[in-house]
Amino acid sequence: MATPSHAQAVKSLNKSEGRRRFVFKTFSQRIDDIDINVFRSLEKIKSEPSQGSTFLCDCLIEWRELNTAEDFISFYVETMPLVQTLPSVLLHKDLIFDKLISRLQMKARLSLEPILRLLAAFSRDLLKDFLSFLPRIVDSLVSLLKSGADREPDILEQ
Repeated sequence: MATPSHAQAVKSLNKSEGRRRFVFKTFSQRIDDIDINVFRSLEKIKSEPSQGSTFLCDCLIEWRELNTAEDFISFYVETMPLVQTLPSVLLHKDLIFDKLISRLQMKARLSLEPILRLLAAFSRDLLKDFLSFLPRIVDSLVSLLKSGADREPDILEQ
């Protein structure tokens, strides 16, 4: 049971002036807090994929440990057999790309960061073959922004 001395200790934690201890940030303040650090993404880039693997497979395995959203897990289950080797990725590139693009939606907002990272890894596996997919990626990103992502600083940062 809390004693008066415990209550005084808790009250002493409030060091702010006035009554408003917690203030929500405005949208512009949240946008100003976005930290775009180019070197952050460069630190993790490997020059070659793991032995006998692909960049896409390595990235998929890494994000499987970090993300448990339903959309991402279903993507993982569907595509893991297709991305084991580079010849398999090249053979199924259209199917893999369609599955990636279909998940760029606001209703799958918890999976957006891994999907965007997987697109980058996919481009590293395909190299010049990836150029044919750029118009569809731009269209998907524009529709994602129009569906509400433009008001989400976390998504803009990703």
